[in-house]
Amino acid sequence: MTDASVLGATKPAPVETEALTLMLGDRVLLDRATLRVERGQVLAITGGAGSGKTALLGALAGRLPAGVDMAGSARIDGHLLIAQGGRLAPRRPLALQVAEVVGHHLGLDLRSSLRRMADGLDRMGVPAAARRFDLPPEQLPEQLRWACLFAMAVAVGPAVLLADAPAAGLDPTVRLRLLHRLADWARADGVALVLAGRPEDGLAGPADRVLALRRARLLPPSPARTEPLAPLEQPGAARLHARGVGMSYPLAPGPRGEARSLAVLHGIDLDVRTGETLALLGETGSAKATLARSLLCLPPPTAGAVVWMGRDLMAASAPPAAADGRGDGRGDDPDRGGLRRARRDLQPLFPDPAASFDPAMTLGAQFGLVLESLRPDIAADRRDHRIDEALEEAGLRPEAALRWPSALSVAEAAHAGLARAILSEPRVLIADEPASSLSAEERETFLDTLMAVRDRRRLSLVLATERYDEGLRDAHRGVVMLAGRVVESADAGTLRTAPLHPYSRAMLAAAQGERPALEGDAPSAFAQPAGCPLRRRCPLAREFCAQAVPTLEEVAPGHHVACHYWDTPTDG
Repeated sequence: MTDASVLGATKPAPVETEALTLMLGDRVLLDRATLRVERGQVLAITGGAGSGKTALLGALAGRLPAGVDMAGSARIDGHLLIAQGGRLAPRRPLALQVAEVVGHHLGLDLRSSLRRMADGLDRMGVPAAARRFDLPPEQLPEQLRWACLFAMAVAVGPAVLLADAPAAGLDPTVRLRLLHRLADWARADGVALVLAGRPEDGLAGPADRVLALRRARLLPPSPARTEPLAPLEQPGAARLHARGVGMSYPLAPGPRGEARSLAVLHGIDLDVRTGETLALLGETGSAKATLARSLLCLPPPTAGAVVWMGRDLMAASAPPAAADGRGDGRGDDPDRGGLRRARRDLQPLFPDPAASFDPAMTLGAQFGLVLESLRPDIAADRRDHRIDEALEEAGLRPEAALRWPSALSVAEAAHAGLARAILSEPRVLIADEPASSLSAEERETFLDTLMAVRDRRRLSLVLATERYDEGLRDAHRGVVMLAGRVVESADAGTLRTAPLHPYSRAMLAAAQGERPALEGDAPSAFAQPAGCPLRRRCPLAREFCAQAVPTLEEVAPGHHVACHYWDTPTDG
């Protein structure tokens, strides 16, 4: 492929390839790639797992993976490679590693190396109080470890920086903040920056150009789908209600033996209507997954009430009182409080479906047990037919019933999890990041299948995800969560285009590849600040934010926000 920027260029660029081809045996990893990256330019190369991104960066860095043969040419100036996973040597203080890397490249002593490292951390937005040169990498928070890696590259100042899956695994708002700072440095210092990662990692945002690896060719990326799969029907009446739902987990006793607990959910009120899709949105530590499981009473929340079709599920989930011969005899009721009916109506989708299957049983055998437990009204001789129907509706062939869980691919396991969930003909699906382990193409296929099942059965769907745009794309409403509280709720269109809470705005910016207007890192659940949990990162924060947790108030019909200063301009 001929990159458009080659035309008319005369000066040598720091990165140039001509018909670069990589072969692993008979498999083509890269097919005749011609590209050029200028000084101060940021190039993003995206592709799914196994697309050849790591092999391409290895070829550019002169470190081809074992067994890979190269044809064509690749020329690169003095470079650094940040390998996939951001590896640093374990159990060695960061200061020694800085001295080795920076000192090796620039011939500096420890003091001068650390001074340059400190300048790099400034450019990555790491405050002085967070700099822990005396600690080994494994004792650093993940986001600080990545900031240190980037700062080390800034300290060296190479002509070219290659980064394989940079900051992957971080929350979107944290990842995009770091990537934008890295791109700013590259442009300011005239460094050619090549970022490689999955399409969903947001690399396109800080990049000047984006190329996608598809079928071993470097091509312009396909536009992402932003509209719902089909027009959404209007939902009906509310049937699932959460009132004041809270969840606390016991901790070890205090120094004086006092009981202690950690509250992770705080008084959540929620209604889910018939045929409605509700997106629960939030990053790590938001407790969206805890809320999703609380709606299923898996486990039951420690405060409040969850009511399905007029039944209190928390009461139904409580263990029966000890039978002493004087009760009403309900202790032996196989469906005490209607819990079996509720389990049939409310079905979960798990983030790791493969791990939720019994490895010692075929899918068909496990599905048969589900029907035996939740649908005893279906005769045994009709169960196989019901299983085949569910598999086909979920995008699998009926023969999948004969397979063992270990023989399934990650994508097949996700579709099998969907088939199991619809076996009992539920009314509500509650999904906790059901596609988190899938590649971009696999995830889109799975979510399209999920939405088709939803529409065909007119199911209610609660979808918990950190992917802001993806969660809202096929939803009626969205609920944004932060530190176990709802900070904004509105219809999906409003949250996609005009959210009001600073955290919602930051998630939307990250989803669009823009720089989120949040600084610093999210606090630990064990050390939440007083008042608003966002105040140490928020551009709108004032002194009053430390004095009271904002309450959820209605700012427009159906639009609720929990922020003291939601209507204050950012420039103050």
